[in-house]
Amino acid sequence: MCKLRFRRCFIKGDYEVPEVLSGLKDRDVIDVGANTGDTALYFVLNGARKVIALEPLPNVAKCAEENARLSGATDKVNVINAALGGGPVSVPCDYDLWSSIGFSTLSTSGPCKVPGVTLSDLLDMIDDPYLLKMDCEGCEAEAILGPERERLRAFEHIIFETHPFITGVSNEKLLASLKELGFECRLHITLEPKLGQNIYHCKTLS
Repeated sequence: MCKLRFRRCFIKGDYEVPEVLSGLKDRDVIDVGANTGDTALYFVLNGARKVIALEPLPNVAKCAEENARLSGATDKVNVINAALGGGPVSVPCDYDLWSSIGFSTLSTSGPCKVPGVTLSDLLDMIDDPYLLKMDCEGCEAEAILGPERERLRAFEHIIFETHPFITGVSNEKLLASLKELGFECRLHITLEPKLGQNIYHCKTLS
């Protein structure tokens, strides 16, 4: 089995938000920045009916597919080798698995081209949008501030990691945008205080 980030996901509780997990049973999840599939499997183990797992690195996406297969979750986890965005991106074809957690399409390129998918594309793949999880090393800024930001209203919960040191966009600006969309956000975990790297949980108030 390809390596899974058990420490952050299953032990440290990066996505252990009781309010989210309590309503997850038989609901659908979009997992942007799925890496080797640990978060997708975490959501399935907590009752998710379907997880769309988006991962731009080809070899890492294959690893996520393998982990879903070996875990008997291929009927619930749909791994898509693509990046969140309006167009294709160039990425390394064979990226080191241990370093892939920090890979960003905004700062690293390579010889392999993978398609871009939009929030609208992803929402078309599920029937019951409940949770959007984003840990994509910078793509969260485009999702929250870009032309498709209104589509975020489809979700009841959003859990996302911020990377202002990559995007140049402050956490405050992202949170203000989500507030305008009708979300109430709170800090879940502080990861790197000096970098402003945090995990936030936002829930819709509508």
